[in-house]
Amino acid sequence: MSPRVARLLIWPFAVTALALRVCAELWFKPVTWRIDPSGVAFLVWAAVQAACLLVPWAGHALLTRRVRQRPATWEVAAGAEKFVASASPRWLGPWVILIGWLAGGAVLTERVPGADRVRLAEIPGVLAVSIAVPAVVLAAMAAVLLLDRPRLILDRDGITKQGLARRAFVRWDRLLPGGPPSPARRTANLTLMQQPATPGRPPVPFSLPMAPLHVDPTFLAETIRHYVEHPEHRSAIGTQHELDRVRVRCS
Repeated sequence: MSPRVARLLIWPFAVTALALRVCAELWFKPVTWRIDPSGVAFLVWAAVQAACLLVPWAGHALLTRRVRQRPATWEVAAGAEKFVASASPRWLGPWVILIGWLAGGAVLTERVPGADRVRLAEIPGVLAVSIAVPAVVLAAMAAVLLLDRPRLILDRDGITKQGLARRAFVRWDRLLPGGPPSPARRTANLTLMQQPATPGRPPVPFSLPMAPLHVDPTFLAETIRHYVEHPEHRSAIGTQHELDRVRVRCS
């Protein structure tokens, strides 16, 4: 299974988390009304809600377990002369599934008068909101997964950090040599140091979050340090030959 397939598979599991939460609200909640004492009923309801989130998360984790480890390599963008570190399925999965589960809470329900049943709220306008909010959330999550965000791109000019909505770029010739160092095990960000725009001022940090990227953090740091210190190799970025060479050099 490729990382792209693993990312796209997150979406149906997010839909499952949403659907399970709605089903629990409609069909299992009345069961808790018949459980005594109320403290036990609350614990049962909390366990069911947790299961609606954890079961889809565990299912995606098990299905994609072979691609969860971050590799010491880059993706070669076909015809684009770029090295790409795509969004990590291991990082995206829990967040997207959690958002899907939370979107299920936007489906408003009410108790059927005179009965131990739950139905979709029939307040004017509420039903439309209950449908529209989850639909918009699911569409937004699908767009994020299809567009592969966040991700990191290396090309002959520099480094591009693409977030969910924003993009940041730094040129190779602005980065100071000697860094970044290999990150510690629990380090969340890789910090690159840029030359200041005004001489005499301190270097300007450029932070790269590592957890969202499907690339080994140490290999990422080694690759960037190599291209900062060896400008003669930058023109070959994006070719398979250069990828093979940098994997041997930086792994």
